[in-house]
Amino acid sequence: MEKTLRFKRPKKRILFIILFLFIALTAYATVALANSNTVKVNARAVNVRTGPGLSYSIMSQVVEGEQLNVLEEENEWYKVRISGDHVGWIASWLVDNTEISAATNQIGTITGKKVNVRSENSTSSSIIGSVEKGTQLTVLFQQGGWTQVQYLNQVAWVSSDYIKVTAQGKKEKAATTVATEKNAAAPIQTITIRSSGTNIRQKPSLEGEVIQKADKGESFSYLGTEGDWYKIKLSNGSKGYVANWVVDLSANKKAAPTARVNSLSEATIVIDAGHGGKDPGASAPNFYEKEATLKTARALADRLRSAGSNVILTRSDDTFISLNDRVYKAHQAKADVFISLHYDSTEKRNEISGTTSYYYHEKDTELAKTVNRYLKQNVPLSNNGVRKGNYFVLRENSRPAILLELGYLNNDTDSQVVNSKNYRSHVVESVYQALNQYFTP
Repeated sequence: MEKTLRFKRPKKRILFIILFLFIALTAYATVALANSNTVKVNARAVNVRTGPGLSYSIMSQVVEGEQLNVLEEENEWYKVRISGDHVGWIASWLVDNTEISAATNQIGTITGKKVNVRSENSTSSSIIGSVEKGTQLTVLFQQGGWTQVQYLNQVAWVSSDYIKVTAQGKKEKAATTVATEKNAAAPIQTITIRSSGTNIRQKPSLEGEVIQKADKGESFSYLGTEGDWYKIKLSNGSKGYVANWVVDLSANKKAAPTARVNSLSEATIVIDAGHGGKDPGASAPNFYEKEATLKTARALADRLRSAGSNVILTRSDDTFISLNDRVYKAHQAKADVFISLHYDSTEKRNEISGTTSYYYHEKDTELAKTVNRYLKQNVPLSNNGVRKGNYFVLRENSRPAILLELGYLNNDTDSQVVNSKNYRSHVVESVYQALNQYFTP
């Protein structure tokens, strides 16, 4: 008996060591997983629920800035560990994270003419805004005839009767075929100069030598097209080139028709982030105008691309782009809309505040008024209305073009507001809704 006991003890000891190592490794793996999957609360207060959904009861709350370890993910909800070693569930759209992808896979398209957006899922709750027909919003949840959506960087509700929910990536596009800009049945015969002092060059390039200056209204015979340049016959019989964005075309003495797309998803939008590189623009206490315009341009581009638009940025980083090149990009892309983004400044500090929408050509008045109406409705700064502005990117632009001044950087109130994600979301949603209306017949 004694020999048997001595023989078994080492075996038990080995089993104990193996079990201990297994428990230790499991605990380490759990801790490592929790540490690698960390989220940060970005709302003032977030409810922690007993299960992954709004129908589950609230067990606790976490506050803005609190870091939480994620244990599991289900239906856009995170299972997290909170203080006291309790475990509960929080909505993924109320926290920031870089390592976990739990974004909703649904998009909602507003079907009503003008639909109220509310703070809660009840007709008695406060109205925080409104959206036009065709507006697309990220859908978070549906319950009891209401749809929870992301709106102006916050969680909100709309009636399910006025929103059509589809899977992301399957957004419906209008079936209307986009007309071409040139009329094939009526060949170009004449090129007419739009502005005095227009350069006629030796070759089809901005680097080409200027061989003649043309006056406004002067006409030339059309010989051909090379890229973005028209080859023309000069009065002395020689040939030259003129940029296609500074002239008007005539075919059989009738102007060539200008096409207009019939939905935002068909549109080509050029977004111009003002200034850049060696040109910082206006300055605020902690940032330059060029930084704020680029952040706004990127956010607006993301929103419009999610709606199916073809979006082109005149600059996507801190690069200097000449005014001429900004206009050139609009003409090269045959943009349906060109939007130049800026933040203003005055000689005297705190002299003025708010946003202003500028146009130059009368044909662009409607576009400026539409965008300004939504800025006035949604943006939390005063609105200075619509004005005619003699800016190069508007004056020399043959495409529909506006310039937005989105706040004054030498105004103490504006400078504290404009360079924030929340402010940008209001600007972006305003421009998105305006363009959605502008392109709807």
